[in-house]
Amino acid sequence: MDTLLILKFVIALAIGALVGLERERKRKETEFAGIRTFIFIALLGILSGYLSQPFPYFFLIAFAGLSLLVGLSYWVITRDNGDVGLTTELAALLTFSLGLMCYWGEGYKIAPILAIIITTFLALKPVLHTLARKISQKEMTSTLKFLIIAFVILPLLPNETMGPWEVFNPYQVWLMVVFISGISYIGYILMRFVGPERGLGLTGVLGGLVSSTAVVTAMAVRVKESEFLMKAAVFATVVASSMMFLRVFFEVLVINPSLIPLLAPPMVIMGALGILLGVLVWRSSMVKEMDSKVRLENPFSLKPAMIFGVLFVAVIFISNLANIYFGSRGVYIASIISGVADVDAITISMALLAQNGTISPVTAVTAITLASISNTIVKFGIALFLGTRSFGKNVGIIFAIIIFAGLITIFLI
Repeated sequence: MDTLLILKFVIALAIGALVGLERERKRKETEFAGIRTFIFIALLGILSGYLSQPFPYFFLIAFAGLSLLVGLSYWVITRDNGDVGLTTELAALLTFSLGLMCYWGEGYKIAPILAIIITTFLALKPVLHTLARKISQKEMTSTLKFLIIAFVILPLLPNETMGPWEVFNPYQVWLMVVFISGISYIGYILMRFVGPERGLGLTGVLGGLVSSTAVVTAMAVRVKESEFLMKAAVFATVVASSMMFLRVFFEVLVINPSLIPLLAPPMVIMGALGILLGVLVWRSSMVKEMDSKVRLENPFSLKPAMIFGVLFVAVIFISNLANIYFGSRGVYIASIISGVADVDAITISMALLAQNGTISPVTAVTAITLASISNTIVKFGIALFLGTRSFGKNVGIIFAIIIFAGLITIFLI
């Protein structure tokens, strides 16, 4: 008995049951397929593959027959009820294809993954519809423009170093732009979907993924409007700023994982300590919810992407020059100055320079930590000068503890 063949049939039946179960939950009386029908459709798919061995192209006949049945069912439903939705019909054809896929080669390993993805999209219909309604035309247009540049232009860029000191790689530069904007976009979409008014925790965490500086600025303005919001605003500010350290950790993890053993202590300690202190402040606050009024620019618009690209290239050149003429001290000075404007650019630059062997891992990690600290000090300045003196003092005390912990950590590296 061929146990692998039996396994393939079991997987195909499980796929049909999974998709069918989701469709059964949302099934209308007029729809043709429920859980049993989808199981039979998946079974038909793998059987057609099996029978195609003695009868070549039998699977094409089976698929054509199923398509005819699905088409007739759709015609009857639309004629009687005017329901023009095609979701269940397309899911049926996809289920047949996944069943067929289970029979051929290694398809039985990939088919379950695709079935889970399909079922997830089917189950998330209300969420996806809500998300689509919340995205404005301007945001959609900006996203499409960026996707064209990222997935059409990016493959055409030369993937080779050029220019002085051979540190400029057009493909690599734009790939990093796509990567950073992708992280920001995920946080931006989540923020748009749940809304900052849902809670300060989400405001801090999601706002920190997009722009912690924007969150700090918004909180400073709110505190100036009402001192009653003091502790709640401090909480959101500290959490958003702490997310920056975890974001930096993730960026390096993706780009140069070899730095993680050295980078993890300062980034994780500063991030976790900031979140812990923020939670302690929040627990003592009488205000647990407020409309934060955070205004975040769409991170997939072209202007921020191009600015980051230019800044990224500039940081690479400056850091390389500083390392050549001044050694590690020059790199540290460059990182502190760069951190004032943007942490992502210096983080990725250091990770890549360390990966290429231009600077040592210790120098890269120290520079990244110093840039993060420099950016945190800038946020303190925003809190102090745009908010009230009390708000700046509260934020400053927590930031000082975080910075002290980070400095102690890098001294021990």
